[in-house]
Amino acid sequence: MKIELTKNQYLNLLTMSYIANSVLGILGDVLPETDYKKKSDEMEDIEEYLLRYTHDFDCDDLVEDYEGRKILKEKVYESFDAIVEDYDDYIFWSELETRMGKRDFEQTITEEERQYMKENDGWFPDRIHGIYEKYRKEFEKYGIDRLEIKQ
Repeated sequence: MKIELTKNQYLNLLTMSYIANSVLGILGDVLPETDYKKKSDEMEDIEEYLLRYTHDFDCDDLVEDYEGRKILKEKVYESFDAIVEDYDDYIFWSELETRMGKRDFEQTITEEERQYMKENDGWFPDRIHGIYEKYRKEFEKYGIDRLEIKQ
C-alpha cells in the first residue's frame, strides 16, 4: 500500500505521533498494569519510521542523528510540548471547575432535581451550569490562589 501525503500532512502526522506517544508514555508510567507502555513503544516505532522520510518531504532541518537514528531536534519537541502544555492547562481548569461544580451540586441537590436526573438518563439540570460558571469566573480571576484544603 502506498499513501500519498503533502508536506503539511506529513508534519501533522509527526505532531500526532508525538502527542499520542506523550500521553501513552505518561499513562504507561503511572498505570504500569495497562497496555499503555506497549502502545507508547509502538508510537515510538511509528515516529522512527516516519522520520526515515524527512528528506522526501524536505524536512531534514527538523531532525538530527542520534546514536545512528534520526530524532527530532529539540526545537521541534519544544513546539510539540507547547501543544501538550496548552491541552494540560485547559484540562486542569476544566476538570477542576467541573468536579467542584458537581460536588457543590450534589451537596445541594433538591428532590425535584434528583427526579429530573432519574427521568433524563442522569443529565444534570440547568442549575449546574450556574455553579460551573461561578468556578470558571473564580479561577479566571484568582487561579488557585484562594483554594484551600480544610483540615
